Amino acid sequence: MKILAVADFHGNPNGEQNLLKFLKRGYDCLVLIGDITNLGPANLAESLLERVKATGVPTFAIPGNCDPKQILQVFDKYGVNLHSRCERLDDITFVGLGGSNLTPFNTPFELTEVEIQEELAALACTPDSNRILVTHAPPYDTKLDQIPDGTHVGSKSIRKFIEQKQPLVALCGHVHEARNTDKLGRTLMVNPGPISKGYAAEIMINGGDEIRAKLLEL
Repeated sequence: MKILAVADFHGNPNGEQNLLKFLKRGYDCLVLIGDITNLGPANLAESLLERVKATGVPTFAIPGNCDPKQILQVFDKYGVNLHSRCERLDDITFVGLGGSNLTPFNTPFELTEVEIQEELAALACTPDSNRILVTHAPPYDTKLDQIPDGTHVGSKSIRKFIEQKQPLVALCGHVHEARNTDKLGRTLMVNPGPISKGYAAEIMINGGDEIRAKLLEL
């Protein structure tokens, strides 16, 4: 399976154009990792999802902390909602949780660490072996959650879930400066960077044992 992972549009029209350029390369699945809008409105996502729908690429989406919670209704309308859900494509189970851990900015979609832990625990997906975890917030204390002053701002609950469940891949966004890949145990973790700046990531899965990720740039 060849997966395109993108995050952090923040309502920038360049993000939509950049995504369509990447999709021309051919993918089996598209994952939208949140912050489609910049504090709303929710219907801003409709233009993007209409154009994605026209490509015919199977798509999963979660909200970011800068998306209003009403965006979930838009995701449902287009059949792409992965927030607090498990969805299967071929032999891969995608597990999603949008929003982020608490920030200093009081953005629309934030969760406490306890809420994140409870939401993830409620996702009783089977099988465990072929999971891809999709969260807007990155796991704490990794290459994917470090801001320029060196502080790690990711979620401890997401990190704990990865350590315990060991999904094949963990996709995240949120921290624009921390575009990178990393590993926790067997889990390959990827923050593609903001699509608004022409960044994305490609994940190739050839059976459970061969997984590769490549950071992309237009």
